[in-house]
Amino acid sequence: MSGWRAASGGRIERSRPIEFHFNGRRYVGYEGDTLASALIANGVDLLARSFKYHRPRGLVAYGADEPNALVEVGEGARREPNVKATQVRLTPGLVARSQNCWPTVGFDLMAVNDLIAPLIPSGFYYKTFKWPVAAWPFYERLIRRAAGMGRAPVEPDPDAYETVHRHADCLVIGGGVAGLAAADAALDHAESLVVVDALDTFGGLGTAEEARIDGQPYGAWVEAVLARLRASGKVTLLPRCTAYGHYDGDQVGLIEEVAGAVRLRRWMIDADRIVLATGAFERPLLFGANDRPGVMLAGAARAYLHRHAAVPGRRCVLYANHDAAYEAAFDLQRAGVAIEAIVDARATVAEALTARCRTAGIRHLAGHMIAQSRGRRRVTGCVVHPVGQPAATVVLTCDLILTSGGWNPAAHLFTHSGGRLRHDARIGALVPDVPTGAGGTPSRMVAVGACAGLFELADCVASGRAAGAGTAGGAVPAPAPSGEPPVAPVGTASKQFVDLQNDVTVADLGLAVREGYRSVEHVKRYTTLGMGTDQGKLIGLNGVEIIAAAQGKSAAAIGNSRPRPPFSPVTFGAMAGPFVGDLLSPARTTPMHRWHAAHGAFFANVGSWRRPQFYRRPGESDMDAVVREASNVRRQVGLTDVSTLGKIDLQGPDVARLLDHVYVNGWSTLQPGRCRYGVMLREDGAVMEDGTTTRLSDDRWFMTTTTGNAERILAHLERARQVDLAGLDVTITAVTEQWGAMAIAGPRARLLLGALGPDFAIDNAALPFMSMAEGRLAGIAARVLRVSFSGELAYEIYTASGDAPAMWTALVAAGDAFGLMPYGTEAMMTMRIEKGLFVPGFEADGRTLPDDLGLGRMVSTKKEFVGRRSLGRSAFTAPDRKQLVGLMTVDPARSIPRGAQIIRDGSAAQPTPVPMDGHVTSVAFSPELDRWIALGLVAGGRAALGETRIAASPLTNEMVPVMLCDPVFIDPEGRRLRA
Repeated sequence: MSGWRAASGGRIERSRPIEFHFNGRRYVGYEGDTLASALIANGVDLLARSFKYHRPRGLVAYGADEPNALVEVGEGARREPNVKATQVRLTPGLVARSQNCWPTVGFDLMAVNDLIAPLIPSGFYYKTFKWPVAAWPFYERLIRRAAGMGRAPVEPDPDAYETVHRHADCLVIGGGVAGLAAADAALDHAESLVVVDALDTFGGLGTAEEARIDGQPYGAWVEAVLARLRASGKVTLLPRCTAYGHYDGDQVGLIEEVAGAVRLRRWMIDADRIVLATGAFERPLLFGANDRPGVMLAGAARAYLHRHAAVPGRRCVLYANHDAAYEAAFDLQRAGVAIEAIVDARATVAEALTARCRTAGIRHLAGHMIAQSRGRRRVTGCVVHPVGQPAATVVLTCDLILTSGGWNPAAHLFTHSGGRLRHDARIGALVPDVPTGAGGTPSRMVAVGACAGLFELADCVASGRAAGAGTAGGAVPAPAPSGEPPVAPVGTASKQFVDLQNDVTVADLGLAVREGYRSVEHVKRYTTLGMGTDQGKLIGLNGVEIIAAAQGKSAAAIGNSRPRPPFSPVTFGAMAGPFVGDLLSPARTTPMHRWHAAHGAFFANVGSWRRPQFYRRPGESDMDAVVREASNVRRQVGLTDVSTLGKIDLQGPDVARLLDHVYVNGWSTLQPGRCRYGVMLREDGAVMEDGTTTRLSDDRWFMTTTTGNAERILAHLERARQVDLAGLDVTITAVTEQWGAMAIAGPRARLLLGALGPDFAIDNAALPFMSMAEGRLAGIAARVLRVSFSGELAYEIYTASGDAPAMWTALVAAGDAFGLMPYGTEAMMTMRIEKGLFVPGFEADGRTLPDDLGLGRMVSTKKEFVGRRSLGRSAFTAPDRKQLVGLMTVDPARSIPRGAQIIRDGSAAQPTPVPMDGHVTSVAFSPELDRWIALGLVAGGRAALGETRIAASPLTNEMVPVMLCDPVFIDPEGRRLRA
């Protein structure tokens, strides 16, 4: 136990202690602590085990760049895995535990992997588990059991989440000096600003408190800027908020920690300008066993000290290669830590620094490097030697090694949507270069401060102010970094970890290059370098430089890997927001839903609607109910709810031109009071939709669409009106919810309609097939269309939604005398299969053309329409295209497997793979024919009617002989629907 709490300092509330538990033990921290800082203050060194070798691991970093301390937080349904201890605010009763270890983090049996490390280098699983083939299921179970970093909770998430969409003139990501300077400057150029920072306070880590900005002390300057931002009324300040992703169109996703009923709030921000002030991540220097607990970034140690008064050790060695890192040693010494030595890889160090070391009594080893750390579960010392002289070793005693090899700009968001980085050898880092969005379009994002490779305080402020003023169109000057290229020696010791999170070593990268991998992206996937939650935060340029050196190239020559979102882990609950349970896909119900539920309906989800599937009576099976309902429609009369059909009102003198453009058939000649069936195509010629449109008057039309395509067709019409045929005088209004609709079908349908006392004529002459009438029915205003989806005499009755239940009730009451039964979607599907009617998504599956479905003669040759030009392609007129056919089993008692493939020969002598002629699209038992029937798409099907094929289903292991027939099984002449 090496960590401790300083007696004074920090930004914690010592008057507010907080109890928490870690790995079953009780500890005490303070308000203002994170889980990481509280564990340091309580002397907890061992927090985790590594991913692959299960080596002991402790804290390395301060924030999102922490690779080791991934823990489980919470219990039961609120247990969350893979949370970085550095990002967990300490709250009363917090429960956390180590993960990826068994039985305990102190005694992990999987640590045997470390002993057999030479046998399991990177990529070993690609070569090891190939033989014998029969053993793969056994290997797979073992691999899956060993893989992963945490256990996903199995209980439903009890927490609430919010999603907010917001536009801002300027979004500033990062609330440090550069970010605040940008926001302050933007006040004169923007009306709305959003400033976010992952910390709970603005102003950065607070390790530069002695600095001065504009003549003011650092802290006073920060408070003055925040006061101006708050007083402006233009600025939304979001502390404890992390930008996790930068997406197409410069949309940025944020996750905000919220206190109260909502746990997390997800923001989706669209900003006219994005200022990226995310700072930089400290770069570690490499040495043997650099992963032991007690090896920490120098900047992280300073942050724990200054923000939380948490001191991570008692005797420290600092290993660095730049001047700024020395401040960590001086700060820790003032806090009471003994500084064993400062080891600097540079041969020459500024005299001012060496003088400070002498004054402080600190041993200074310039031109030296750490070769190896010593210890087991905690650092106990290290071996040091001059750079290039590995035999001249010096052993230093310490319990804390601080390392700092410079800084890597935190440019992850810059690259998420296509921004490019360039290698800057002067600072040894990848810096933002060209801000590019999706498809190569210019991005509105600009990097400032340390994120732009500017590490001097004055440069950070200047770049931030320039970016803030740039919200009015200005460019951002970028002062060039200065100084010699950093010295970052890599020794020859074993187990020098480049990627601590994924246990990737220098040797692993060398092996990948020797095995032929050259691209950084390929090496990344072979070794897992920079994958997982790290995404290159800690490894920075270390991995790239090692891969380049192994190829004899420069880091600039081989490029870099692109980090992927999210920047930090995001719980699925926050991504889903409030859209879970019933809100995930809100169920839409028809005006008659209560009647259906009260009368035994079994519901099915059709798109977003809840539709009656069938009405099962006591003692009936599902099939019995469907057969009864379909049979009753064919023999007497049935009633079904069709309120879910999409309904679109079209008005204006140019509606016919619009319909001519979107339908394959003509519409200008349709007379008022008549209906017409139409088919729409996509631009590639594939059938997209079919339905009826009725001309109510010269300038008013009423279109119905399939239930699942309503929104799509509305958008299709609007695009045609606004883009394809701009200038048309047409008004398009979605009226699906405004109309309730029901259909009556069967040979007694006209008798039932007449029993409701219509005030309009309904005889065959006055209301023939494909016509309409408006008037009152059962005393209710109604629109009646004589159209049929069943092949029987049928009418669709439309009323205002509020009147629909009364109309339904009137039909049910009058229908008793005519043998009326309600029927659901299953009976409807049975009857449409009997009539050979296609449905989008089944027969019209996105590949079928009008002629494939038997509608070739319907396609106009006299006008242009969407998709017409595609129909002329040679492949679309090939005789072996799959065409719609009917299928009947040779044995009437056998059923046809759903989704079966149609083949010519079911014998074992068939070559493999077996040639497929087509497939079954829809299956039903026909009570009218007393046998199973189906529709299918078969190559050259119309020329093969009468031939026998095999419906083969590997899922049910069935081979069923079927005969190809006309897809219209019942009343092919259409006498019934025209009766």
